[in-house]
Amino acid sequence: MNREIHIGKKVSCFARKLHRKIDKEASQYGITAIQGRILGFLYNKNDKRDVFQKDIEEEFDIRRSSVTSVLQLMERNGYIERVSVCEDARLKKIVLTEKGLETQKNVYDSILKIEKSLRDELSDEEIDILFNLLDRLSKKLID
Repeated sequence: MNREIHIGKKVSCFARKLHRKIDKEASQYGITAIQGRILGFLYNKNDKRDVFQKDIEEEFDIRRSSVTSVLQLMERNGYIERVSVCEDARLKKIVLTEKGLETQKNVYDSILKIEKSLRDELSDEEIDILFNLLDRLSKKLID
């Protein structure tokens, strides 16, 4: 067993490669990585509750000015709309347009294909072992 290889480094490298692959897929649909993540967040939250800019800032730990720029671009490109809320006209909830929904679905389908290709590389038993090991190591970091 090679103790020179660090677990954190190996996991970080894998995570970066996975993010790069997903980002490349998102770019095929004309969006950036963060725009893809925001579309996914909106898709998963909009059915349950209204989403506002503040929610996106908190979810992705991004400064207000950066989120404002990204949302303005997404609105200009037709992926989202900002809609006034009855209770407070100053508040604008963020909703996906049809184009946003379609793009989100395409990106998500690409993510599922990547996930399938990774799963196809491992047996069911290896997947269970991998998840168990990651869960165990994650718990160790909480202490």
